[in-house]
Amino acid sequence: MSRAMSFAFEAPLVASPNQAMRAIQVSRRKLYELINTGELESYTEGKSRRITVKSINDYIERRLAAEVVRRGRTAAQRDDPSSP
Repeated sequence: MSRAMSFAFEAPLVASPNQAMRAIQVSRRKLYELINTGELESYTEGKSRRITVKSINDYIERRLAAEVVRRGRTAAQRDDPSSP
C-alpha cells in the first residue's frame, strides 16, 4: 500500500516581468522605469529577468503609505479654517 505524499509549496520569491506587470497593473515601460530607478529589485537568470516578490510588496506598501500621507494632508487642509 502506497502512502500519498504531500508537499508544502511556498509562495514564489520572484516574478517574471509579465507577472509583475499584472500584479501591480503597470505597463512594461513603467515596470522597467521602476526597475531602473531602484523601486523594484531584479536580476537576470540567463536571458530572463526576475523581479523579487518582496520588492513588489515593498513598492505597494510605500505607495499605500504615500497615499495615506497625501490624504491626511488633504483632509487636514480641508479642516484647517486658515487654509486657503
